Amino acid sequence: MGKFKCIHTFLKSNCLHVLAASFILVLITVVYWRDLEILANEAFQAEELSYVLLIPLFVGALLYWKKDMFKASISLNSMQKKSRNMFIDELIGVSLCLIAFLIYWYGSYTFHPLEYHLLSLPIFVSGIILVLFNLKALKAIIIPIALLIFLVPIPSEITYTLGGNMANFNTQASYTILKSLGVPATLNVTYGSPTIMLTKPQGQPISFTVGLQCSGIYTLTAFFMFAVFLLAVVQTSTIKKVGIFTLGSFIFEALNILRITAIVSATYIFGEEIAMLIFHSAAGLILTFIGIFATLIASEKLLKAKVVIGRNETPPCPWCKRLQEKFQNFCLNCGRLFKQFNKKPSKIFWAKLTLLIIGCSILSLSVNAPVFAISKENIEVASWEKATNILPQIANCNLIFLYRDTNYERIAKQDASLVYAYFPANLSNPVIYVLVNVANSISNLHSWEVCLISMQTARGQYPLVKVLESKDMQLLEGNQLIAEYLVFQDPEQNYTQITLYWYERATFKIGATVQQKYVRISLIILLTANPSGYRRHEGQLIDFGKAIAQHWEPIKTQSLFSLGIPAQQTILIMSIAFIIIAKATQSTREWRKRTNNLKIFNNFASTTDKLVLKVITELSRTKKAMTTAEINCAIKNKVEKDMALEKLLEKLKRLQEYGFIKMDVISNNNEPMLVWKNLITI
Repeated sequence: MGKFKCIHTFLKSNCLHVLAASFILVLITVVYWRDLEILANEAFQAEELSYVLLIPLFVGALLYWKKDMFKASISLNSMQKKSRNMFIDELIGVSLCLIAFLIYWYGSYTFHPLEYHLLSLPIFVSGIILVLFNLKALKAIIIPIALLIFLVPIPSEITYTLGGNMANFNTQASYTILKSLGVPATLNVTYGSPTIMLTKPQGQPISFTVGLQCSGIYTLTAFFMFAVFLLAVVQTSTIKKVGIFTLGSFIFEALNILRITAIVSATYIFGEEIAMLIFHSAAGLILTFIGIFATLIASEKLLKAKVVIGRNETPPCPWCKRLQEKFQNFCLNCGRLFKQFNKKPSKIFWAKLTLLIIGCSILSLSVNAPVFAISKENIEVASWEKATNILPQIANCNLIFLYRDTNYERIAKQDASLVYAYFPANLSNPVIYVLVNVANSISNLHSWEVCLISMQTARGQYPLVKVLESKDMQLLEGNQLIAEYLVFQDPEQNYTQITLYWYERATFKIGATVQQKYVRISLIILLTANPSGYRRHEGQLIDFGKAIAQHWEPIKTQSLFSLGIPAQQTILIMSIAFIIIAKATQSTREWRKRTNNLKIFNNFASTTDKLVLKVITELSRTKKAMTTAEINCAIKNKVEKDMALEKLLEKLKRLQEYGFIKMDVISNNNEPMLVWKNLITI
């Protein structure tokens, strides 16, 4: 009951803050709900994206970790005197939202919409934080926002290429260690994935092929995500943080080499079954935890980096109680942030949040850019072998179902892999083959480039084909159905293949079961005679693609307005230029104000004001930030008499108006502190 009472008390005292946070999440969901739905499905279905499920936990933990700094930044903004630059943050925030929108829009008309959409998410979140709060608040939570970058799926081409190189390096390093230990092993890297051959007495040689799953690419990706989290909770300099990141990368790479070595050694000592059961099955998870703890220990011992696991409570000063009773959020003497947060969302905040929700809702409905084209009607399938109704009958062509590739379905984890062919009545025209692949996850529907190039590179082989042409094209007007047009040549088989393929989401009704699945449709023309004349078949393949796409009746997603690529590029450049010019103008204006005021100050300021500024300047030579109490202590040491707090605060605020110093919030072992910073040199 005590826990429920605490929760009830918290919600009662912070109901407006909880409501504001909920509406911010609603704002993000309004724009990105389609993308987040697809990403969640991929994370549950595909092993390579399972780390995405940890991102909300990391982001939530960091937001909770930084909540005091965030609250302090909001309180600081309310304590500052409004100036004519007060709307700079809002304007820059709107510009960031516009940049995110342009990236989102552009990505909807490419072959990789999900990647572009999720890439715009951190930019959009940064924009709304600037609009609703301020730059200091954005800096306080910039690391959890940066973690959202890991929501972007790594392109398969990069994954297979990098994973193949890592597999080759790790296998050769492991082989060197095994030979030094006297293990009878040989290395084969001439063809396919690198393989270690283990020779046991009175037994057949055992091969260990290091593929993509064992290359360490997934473990390294998980480490990069954890490293961003780690850097947020480590109290050290930026250079040392870079050192921690580099050190962790080497540790995880070394552990993956030791993992391969341990599996082969365990097989040699204990046998293959025990080695694969103990060392291989749980090795990935164990490796991740060992790598994390090894990185933490090495960072603390070698780089003297301190991991903050709790808030460093500053003991209250004599002024804390009096100022807290006046409903202040900070102690203006020692700079301590009070636990009781008295800042409530203002009417201006609610007005800006309401305008953002309305504006983004209208914009999302107007642009209407789904990640994949969605079929309008359910597709009824009695059985996959008899599913001829999923393709249209085309004039002067005979549609025939050829076969179902069950072996490929098993390897690629697909529900169906069907092959059809359109045989033309005019024998001078080429046969057009249609491949229909159905799966629960888009990750199981590899692109042709991955199958023919990246996957081969990952296995240490040369690409199977030579790409002659590759481009994106929109098949149907009124929706974002983007197809990839790919032409490649097989030097060994001496043929040229023209391929047009795209992805859709469709609801299949198989008996009494109704399921939504992803579909890849590929149209293929094979040329053996005159393979260099492939360009004259492009129009025919596109016409067939349009007919098939129309047969699937994708839902119309006509935007209320549209922008061409040049217009998008122009607006993007103008938005970035506005941000740069706005910040440059603001900095120049503040510098001029500070310079002019300093000349007047030197001639007409009182002796006490000059004393306070001189003390602050001298303190700034040894420390970047100082509390009011430290300034008062330095004044006392200089003139042997301290100054009343109210009088000192009055003079500090006056110096801040002149632009000589500024009030700021810093983190002292994860505890916010109100400090003063010097901005001039005298």
